[in-house]
Amino acid sequence: MNVSNKLSICALCCAFVALPACSSTSSSSSSLPSTSNVAQVRFVDGAPALETLVNGYPTDIGLAYLQVGGSTVTYNFVYGAASSFAPEPAGVQSLVARDTLGYAVGPLKSASLSPGGRYTLVVVGTYPNYNVLTFSEPKNASGAQLSLYEASPAMPSADFGSFDATTGSGFKKLGSARLGTVATVSLGGSVTNLGGYVGTGTTPVTHGTLAPVQVNAFDTSNALPFNAASRFSLFLFDVKPGTASGPVFGSLDR
Repeated sequence: MNVSNKLSICALCCAFVALPACSSTSSSSSSLPSTSNVAQVRFVDGAPALETLVNGYPTDIGLAYLQVGGSTVTYNFVYGAASSFAPEPAGVQSLVARDTLGYAVGPLKSASLSPGGRYTLVVVGTYPNYNVLTFSEPKNASGAQLSLYEASPAMPSADFGSFDATTGSGFKKLGSARLGTVATVSLGGSVTNLGGYVGTGTTPVTHGTLAPVQVNAFDTSNALPFNAASRFSLFLFDVKPGTASGPVFGSLDR
């Protein structure tokens, strides 16, 4: 499959990329003790299926909502979807995904979050072994950046880099990441025609290419910085069989 086809397929599956559209009600935030004891957190479903026992059989709970510390933080917790960043109490987070019938996956514990930190928490795994990967967000920097969040237990290390989004050529490896880590590289003061890929060397995984315009349709030049965003983030999850979604999703971050 050529790159242009891959880009077209990825454009259909970016539930993750439209972060502002994801619901985030974080009712726990209203009772947070103080701004000095909170972290900014977003929650991501990187598991191909969230399964629990139903009548003795592992069953996908499907469309789920996510509770953290007993409070709902998003009503749209499905493969590739993410909440917006919101304040949560520092310390260990307890995540439970539930469907409307009450079937649940969890509780799943994160690593301890530091006050004032900024984190992305990704649920990964397959039944019955789910866990939460805790990514400390890269620090803000001037200019354009490209990041890879490695959240695929099935592919515990991966390379990433850039290519020319206009021509679909010129793949250039820029870095690597291991499971549970985020790697970030500088692209200079600004870039255009940017495409990002995840794979091995300069060979993308299937459906492993993405461009900023697929994250924000207004970024037609595939440029960074774009509005307030200066970092193009790529997320590698396990493949979900029978769907064109993923395994690479993206977001435009500050």
